Amino acid sequence: MFRHSRTPLRRSLVALLTLAAAVLTAVVATPSPAFAAPNFKAPFPCGQRWTYDHHSAEVRQALDFVRADGGTTGGTPQVASAAGVARHYSQPSGAGNYIVIDHGGGWTTYYFHLSAYSVANGAYVQQGQQIGITGSTGNSSGPHVHYEQLYNGVGQTIVINGVSLAPYPAQYHQKYLVSDNCGGSSAGGRYLAGSPTDFTGDGRDDIVAFTRGSLNDVYVSSSTGTSFAGTSAKWNDFFGLNDETLLSGDFNGDGRDDIVAFTHGSLADVHVALSTGSSFAGATRWHDWFAPGAEVAAVGDVNGDSLDDIVAFTHNDAGDVHVALSTGSSFAGTALKWHEYFSIGGEYPALGDVNGDGRDDIITFTQGPVTASDVIVALSTGSSFGAAQTWHDLFAVGTEQPRVGDINGDGKDDIVTFTCNADADVYAAVSTGTSFVGTTVKWNDFFCLAGEFPYLGDYDGDGRDDIIAFTKGSLNDVYVGLSTGTAFGGGAKWHDFFGLPNETTL
Repeated sequence: MFRHSRTPLRRSLVALLTLAAAVLTAVVATPSPAFAAPNFKAPFPCGQRWTYDHHSAEVRQALDFVRADGGTTGGTPQVASAAGVARHYSQPSGAGNYIVIDHGGGWTTYYFHLSAYSVANGAYVQQGQQIGITGSTGNSSGPHVHYEQLYNGVGQTIVINGVSLAPYPAQYHQKYLVSDNCGGSSAGGRYLAGSPTDFTGDGRDDIVAFTRGSLNDVYVSSSTGTSFAGTSAKWNDFFGLNDETLLSGDFNGDGRDDIVAFTHGSLADVHVALSTGSSFAGATRWHDWFAPGAEVAAVGDVNGDSLDDIVAFTHNDAGDVHVALSTGSSFAGTALKWHEYFSIGGEYPALGDVNGDGRDDIITFTQGPVTASDVIVALSTGSSFGAAQTWHDLFAVGTEQPRVGDINGDGKDDIVTFTCNADADVYAAVSTGTSFVGTTVKWNDFFCLAGEFPYLGDYDGDGRDDIIAFTKGSLNDVYVGLSTGTAFGGGAKWHDFFGLPNETTL
């Protein structure tokens, strides 16, 4: 991710729900959790005000929500209260259409009575991403959000933003909740494992924020080597709509990173805005059919010609991987299939030059429990990706956030994972060229809390990728931990207002 001359950034679900009396009785118990819960947020969209109640006959630790802000409950999106793997279920006599999200560490959330699903079965979803539509399927007297939090299959008292909603009210309009769940896109654009961001061409990675919403502005703050320069500057005033995947790469080979938007949907266009060193030029269409629907888009130089190319993972049971190569002014012709079974739904795909041959390879983090959190690699030959090989057998467990970059400066991309919870640990495994070395090593023990967005980049220009966290929330600070080659230093604030909660940051 991947220009090798200056080494920039590369980047079980609980058992099926049953309403049998024995299970329901067990749910009443509330043991003390051994693993810290995610920072759960409201299961409905940002800014909306809902009221909630708990039925007296309900033995599950559930809450029902209906809108209390003038909006209509039925038809309103339901969103993930924390990141995780979403799976579909249906129980016509009870829960109706419902989704269970596995957040890792034994934590799951349930969303009942959906009128429709909004994400693929087995998809990894980010906090705030739409997962379904509020309805009244199953045993329901009217549209509402039935929401539960469980630990190891046992219902817990619901906690939002660290605050318990107990004691539960017995009827609506006694207690209310306003959502600050403002993250996530509903398209396949949240699998962001890395892309280079040196927009000025000075050898140091910068930071970029895409505002989305109605303005669609793009702001950049360039690196000085010790901070991100002053107030951010607007580099483009219309790029990147809400459901598009936004990434970066040097697509014309001039040494400056450009920005790219994958529209997905039925059009599946790919637009590029080239960097001038101080702004991004107007967007032009470089491909008219790539990464349709919910396919996962990524960027990397897969044929080693110093021009970044585009890659699409179908991310379904077929697991196909398609490539369109950059010509310097477009992505060539019809996309070609470079691999036919890699990174199926629920896994986390990525690109990086893991063997140091100048060509970016494909990587997938299976993201299962401890017993099934493998890292699999398929090396680029320049015209296809070879056979898949397991390079590590325990990394990026559950909902951890994996990233790819050359953190020790040896020309081979390594892997990093952020727990992004109360522990805020950062683990790394470095590439030997044929595997990622042994048991993972903790490179930082307090970086990236719940709700923050981590990434990698060479921000001081020393040839080693560093870690960065966009805090989002109300502060919107940006912290950097510089790589020493064997660890990441303590987080230092490099910018005090950049990347708002709804914005995409790289």
